Amino acid sequence: MQLNLRIRDLRKAKGLSIADLAGKVGVSTPHLSQVERGLKNLNNHLLVRIAAALEVEPDALIASQNREDIGDLLDAVSDLSAEDVERVRQFADALRLSRPGE
Repeated sequence: MQLNLRIRDLRKAKGLSIADLAGKVGVSTPHLSQVERGLKNLNNHLLVRIAAALEVEPDALIASQNREDIGDLLDAVSDLSAEDVERVRQFADALRLSRPGE
């Protein structure tokens, strides 16, 4: 599940309106609405404040996305030959090495 949808689902599960959560976080209702719709990105500071307002750890919001992404990748390579899996691994290594500052 995408981060913005996870935030929305947790907010609804807690019985909070967008305005309620926005007030707890200290942002405008339109701003939080745009975050939930994926129109605005979160910075780390806002992510921490949203997590605190939802009474979860920030990594709980992020980890659910990472687990889904990993599951999707596993599904995508499950039918590949050993040779193709090795190519995917080499491509992933090349991507990691191409990141600036790493």
